[in-house]
Amino acid sequence: MAIDTGLAIGCGDLQATGGIEQILLRSWNDTDAITYGATGTHSIASILTGASDADWFVYEFKNETPALTINATKENGSTAFECGLTFMLPKIELAKFSELQGMLNECMMGIAKDTNGKYFVLGVSEKYANEDVASRSQTFLNLSGFEGGTGAAYSDENGITVSLMARQFELPREYAGTVTVDTSLLTATTGA
Repeated sequence: MAIDTGLAIGCGDLQATGGIEQILLRSWNDTDAITYGATGTHSIASILTGASDADWFVYEFKNETPALTINATKENGSTAFECGLTFMLPKIELAKFSELQGMLNECMMGIAKDTNGKYFVLGVSEKYANEDVASRSQTFLNLSGFEGGTGAAYSDENGITVSLMARQFELPREYAGTVTVDTSLLTATTGA
């Protein structure tokens, strides 16, 4: 792909807000089917499990703590993108520890919805993808660490900041398919 156009910044771009509004996570499944957008769109048209909508889980967090970060490095002609997603779970407790324990060795994918209404997919990369089984592409989103505690003073933060990381070979793609969220059940589905 050659440089064939410029990039304009308009009023809407200057009014854009920072932050993450919603985080969806799921484990990769051997029957996952990813449909990428048309050439040049850098999007994902659908994420399905076989022929069905893919099931996701909603992870709530303390407001104004989550962030999506992207770091690119180029070495020997190949560019890798380390895409990080961090968020804070307030109040440490057994249920949160159990969920984090379950993430330790999981190969995940994630969707981060920013406060401008854009859904960005992490842990999915078309470049160097496995041709037969999408779940073997090795660009997974993984738990890279967490940090937190009770604090010492009554006014200290009580919680854990979770850090997820995906090493993939392209920038995160925008999700263009449907996303249906049920916050009462903390679940979501994605489809075409």
